Amino acid sequence: MSATAPRSWGSWRDLRAVKSFGHVHFVRHEDGTQGVLKSPRPGKGGKVNKTTQQRFQDEARRMQQLTQDQVAGIVPVLDADPQDPPQWFVMPEARKLRDILSPGGRAAELREVVKAIGHVAGTLAELAARGISHRDIKPDNLLHYQGRPAVADFGIAAWPQRPELTSATHKMGPLYFLAPEMRFPEPGTPGYPADVWSLAKTLFVLARGLRYPPEGTHYLQGNEYSLWTRGGEAAMDLAPVIEAATAYEPRDRLTMSAFHDELAAWLELHPEPVSPAHPAVRRGFRALEAATADVRRHEEELRRLLSAQLRRLATAQHGEGDQWLAPALGERHPENVRLIDSHGYPDDPDNPEYDMGVDGMALSSTVLDAAGRRLVLGGFLMGTVTTLAAEIQQDGKVLASWSEDVNALLPSARVALRRITDEVQAAYAKLP
Repeated sequence: MSATAPRSWGSWRDLRAVKSFGHVHFVRHEDGTQGVLKSPRPGKGGKVNKTTQQRFQDEARRMQQLTQDQVAGIVPVLDADPQDPPQWFVMPEARKLRDILSPGGRAAELREVVKAIGHVAGTLAELAARGISHRDIKPDNLLHYQGRPAVADFGIAAWPQRPELTSATHKMGPLYFLAPEMRFPEPGTPGYPADVWSLAKTLFVLARGLRYPPEGTHYLQGNEYSLWTRGGEAAMDLAPVIEAATAYEPRDRLTMSAFHDELAAWLELHPEPVSPAHPAVRRGFRALEAATADVRRHEEELRRLLSAQLRRLATAQHGEGDQWLAPALGERHPENVRLIDSHGYPDDPDNPEYDMGVDGMALSSTVLDAAGRRLVLGGFLMGTVTTLAAEIQQDGKVLASWSEDVNALLPSARVALRRITDEVQAAYAKLP
């Protein structure tokens, strides 16, 4: 359809064109329903080139299918050109997500931003399971429809069995939210990791009230990547999630499903709105840890997390939170404390240096009870993977054992450790 086509599409009538976009019109159906009509975007001279035409037609067909499949979290299609190939389709009117999160230009509340982006991540994870990557995630393409965030504008999305229409010499995606591998992508470059990068950047700008994000991976030690002023300690919990979602190499990045899960874990850890913090107040352990080496950071974080859970176990076993061996956490080989099960690591019971094959560890236990039982809690560290481990021991034997692999810096690690502690408590309570 050219720019000079009649402004009437079947039962839809043009109300007004969107300025600067001759292919987008606000329309009203004869039944009174209002919507936004989209047609192929004309180029110079008012003509639509073949690639644009083909891309639009594919988008129209695919979006109709997603609407028929009732995929939640997308802006649906209300109507479309009955002709094939289709020359237009109509979507409902929706507000920009940014306007909902920051009404009147006020700063967005961090938890509301994370909650909204979590919904979007869930939608994109479902689309990825269908073989669809959006490839154009940015604030302007996230809307608010029927009470929840919704993804719009699938014009350059990658679909199953869709031919690549963009040359390898062209950038693919939103300029300031573009993942490194999409700057000059080779044919067949998957767009799923790029969607994670772009969505993490979008979270950051919505939370900070910026128009564009800083470049590159959001390293913890970079002040330009900090959300401290938006949420203090809670923002520090979120920082490693954004760092992992913006890893330079796509293979090192969180998947969209994992990104969604980490945001859900962060929301579980912070069920109430978080308060902004003054920049000058940021100091102490949580600020210093960002400058340490990776293994050291993970090991120190593990020790910090274990302390709170060991107090819980001591309280459950003895009725007092101080009945655990606090000094043991600072020792590589704490006296009289060790894990008996291997928990997936090579273990020579005759060799007291049973943890030599790991990069780091932290381990402690409760004080023995009257029956000679202790609750042991700790973790082995190999690179940035921590194996959380817990045991109920008596007379050198294991009565019950638990383990789970986590990234100690991510919110999901605290959720996992808390879950394991709950299970240890429950199992201990059932002992005679």
